Amino acid sequence: MTTSHSASAAPAPYGCLHCTTAGSFKGDVSKMPRTCPTRTHSEVAADPSGYLGDERQALMKSADATPFKPDGTLRNRVEELAHYAHGRGMKRIGVAFCVSLLQESQKLAHLLHGEGLETELVCCRVGAVDYDEIGLPKAHPDRFAAICNPVAQARLLNERKVDLVAQVGLCVGHDLVLQEECDAPVTTLVVKDRALDHHTVTALRHAAAPIGGTPSPGYT
Repeated sequence: MTTSHSASAAPAPYGCLHCTTAGSFKGDVSKMPRTCPTRTHSEVAADPSGYLGDERQALMKSADATPFKPDGTLRNRVEELAHYAHGRGMKRIGVAFCVSLLQESQKLAHLLHGEGLETELVCCRVGAVDYDEIGLPKAHPDRFAAICNPVAQARLLNERKVDLVAQVGLCVGHDLVLQEECDAPVTTLVVKDRALDHHTVTALRHAAAPIGGTPSPGYT
């Protein structure tokens, strides 16, 4: 027996999809589209309670102080990582990296040491687990091919009780496994992008679609 379900219309996308004013950034309600979640879902969007606990307050203060140096110039992402770690009282940073970024990750460890931080590095191919062992197809079945192993990366870093994990160039999907398995919080230092030398924002800045796209009905 088949059961019929009444079709329900999908909710309209949040106004951010087509916004060109960034009214929430400026606090200007008059410039927010009608579908702006600041207006349509204020009970969620405008609720500050998620930031009022002591731990979250400390995190937000450290994050807010991270982008700028005392002289007002901007820190790069590596400098931000070190500054944030110090601001949060962290001492040991784990680095889960892609084998293709081995030298860069070792340089990162050197830079963090220079900032007074301990580091633990774990390569993505740690364990030398062959594709065959987990049932993944190989381009050359007769040859050994090591899987990316984010589970082992996370568990090894957990053993060293790192305070924060920086992932460097892990593949999409593998980065999610790392986050699931790590005891410590995980931040992204380098996004894997083979085609663009890890500069994914380039694809967005040169995309063919116009900024803001085509507004949905009820946008304005």
